[in-house]
Amino acid sequence: MSADRGLPVSLRYGYLEDSRQISEIHRSYVDRWYRKIGNGQFYVPYEALSLGERWGFGGPWMSVETCSIHLNYLLLNSHIPIVAQQGDKLVGEMELFMGEEGPPFGKNLHIGLLYVRKGFTGQGIGKALAGKAMEIAGKCDCDTVTVASSQANEGFYEKCGFERSGTMVEVEASTKDYGVKVYRIRPPSRLESFTRGMPMRLGRLQSSAYHLFEQSMKYAIPEFLLNGRSTAFVKVNGHPSLLVFHEYDGEPSRADVYAWSKDADTLELAAAALTMLHGMGIKYAGMLMTAEDYALIGDRLDAVIKGSRSVLMCRRR
Repeated sequence: MSADRGLPVSLRYGYLEDSRQISEIHRSYVDRWYRKIGNGQFYVPYEALSLGERWGFGGPWMSVETCSIHLNYLLLNSHIPIVAQQGDKLVGEMELFMGEEGPPFGKNLHIGLLYVRKGFTGQGIGKALAGKAMEIAGKCDCDTVTVASSQANEGFYEKCGFERSGTMVEVEASTKDYGVKVYRIRPPSRLESFTRGMPMRLGRLQSSAYHLFEQSMKYAIPEFLLNGRSTAFVKVNGHPSLLVFHEYDGEPSRADVYAWSKDADTLELAAAALTMLHGMGIKYAGMLMTAEDYALIGDRLDAVIKGSRSVLMCRRR
């Protein structure tokens, strides 16, 4: 389907009623639908796939049902969906997450995703959406705007005013008892109130606000029921901290780690997480940290680097 270049494109806030077309935007990049059976792929009609199977092609946006739930959570948590509209058709979508983090981000607006419908690229829609993010950041007096981009799209964001401000490294570490002092504390009423202004020292693939939002989302999809999310409010060597573990049914011996703390450093948080996971019978942990932190603590962990990615940021002040 090609664009009608005679029609102007306008930007507006997204609503729950937009779920069907937002799902269409994301699904426009899937050429063929298939079911995985063992090591094989068997092409099937979209309608034959379960919600969980569709999810595997790109997340909750792959079905109207799960896209509606996602958009509902987004709106209820005061995050910001923006859509690009051409005539009666939605041709682009962007999701923005605002939060208060520790240095260097401060009050941060994060572009969680930005998609233009296939066949409608080349009209400046993506650039207009990125510009809208900058406009909202200005109105809300944000310190920084960030985005987690694939390497292929980094050039686009650099043209929109973003700069590479650092490198994150993906680490896989073996769990063991590091002898760190970890004590559980009373959970707060809201994750956001506990972490406001805290640095997210482990797992910041997107932004603190984005990953906290992930914790609020739950879907009654059979394929996901065995995937676990553990949230632990603890004192690490006396410092109040939040540790989050994501466990996956497909890899029962591994978990991903996310950690926030104002005063506990990255080594203390990594040691606390690896100690707790060891006690849970989990053998390996995936952790994302800055390249600077890994240079300081890598030789004190039984860990290897699995990959890296750039941090793209626009400083507003």
